[in-house]
Amino acid sequence: MLIMLYLFCGFVSTQTIPKFNLTREGIKPVVITLDESYTATKIYGKVKKWNASLIKYPETAIRVDKENAQIKFGGYVEQAWKIRDNNFDHWYPMQYIINVDIKDGRCRITFEMPEVNYKIWYNADGSIIKKFGDTETSFENTINKLLASLYSSIKEVPKKTDDNW
Repeated sequence: MLIMLYLFCGFVSTQTIPKFNLTREGIKPVVITLDESYTATKIYGKVKKWNASLIKYPETAIRVDKENAQIKFGGYVEQAWKIRDNNFDHWYPMQYIINVDIKDGRCRITFEMPEVNYKIWYNADGSIIKKFGDTETSFENTINKLLASLYSSIKEVPKKTDDNW
């Protein structure tokens, strides 16, 4: 019994939430691989439900909607990234586009921005300019919170209720 518990706990702890990684070239897409019970229809429905939970008028945010294949929508974050100057944090808003390509058992999530402000945060060699260190971190935290939220929504197991009184 202890061995089964140990194996189960080890399996759960090895599942990690994927993360976007920002570089001078941009943000690489993330592929989420799921088990075969996650059909394209199921993933599509969960992504649409997640979008509706974030945005007041989700239908107006949708840019592309190919049922069970792709959904692309825009969003806005008020305090997305900061620049630290004279011991004061200057926060900046961000408009973004999330594109989710869907197949049975997997999806690819791409994060885009209409304005690519982050390119000026880097030196020619790709290293971060020192004064933008907090900026890069705050930006990645913001986009990875969105990704973690979407991932949790896709992986969410419906709660069973024992309502047979």
